[in-house]
Amino acid sequence: MHDKQLTHSETNFNAKEIVYSEINILLERLDSPANLGSIFRNAEAFGVKNIWVHKSNRDFLGSNRFKRTSRSTENNLNIAFYEDKISVLDKFEGTTIGIEITENSEDITSYKKNESSNVLLVLGNEKLGIDSETLNKLDNNYHIKMLGANSSLNVAQTLGIALYEIRREKI
Repeated sequence: MHDKQLTHSETNFNAKEIVYSEINILLERLDSPANLGSIFRNAEAFGVKNIWVHKSNRDFLGSNRFKRTSRSTENNLNIAFYEDKISVLDKFEGTTIGIEITENSEDITSYKKNESSNVLLVLGNEKLGIDSETLNKLDNNYHIKMLGANSSLNVAQTLGIALYEIRREKI
């Protein structure tokens, strides 16, 4: 088989012609500019509508680590900085879900695409996860089933998997 990798300008997935549910992201305080850059890259790739970032992470957007990992995707995203995440959750109209292992969390593969056409996906801090106040405000929590001994993934990798599952066509 002879095949050639396409450049960015040669790709055309016709994404604008497809109607998707609206996905929004709320990030709790992050510790790494590189993680924020990777999150933005994932979000842009999966057509995320809005990203709420804690105001303490605003300076990350100027960091070289952020810029290297984001590859300028922040220019294609609607970014808002918040001080009070509970007010964002209270004002959001749609389904709110978290990606966190909890007593009642479900496997992300069980996510039903038509639960809501407007979804707010919440991701926690790299070390602490989603705090309990936020967890208790969400409509549902999902986890990523893992086969190894480790119980967590990097926050940007977690987002990529969650976005894929939310966007994946269910048969």
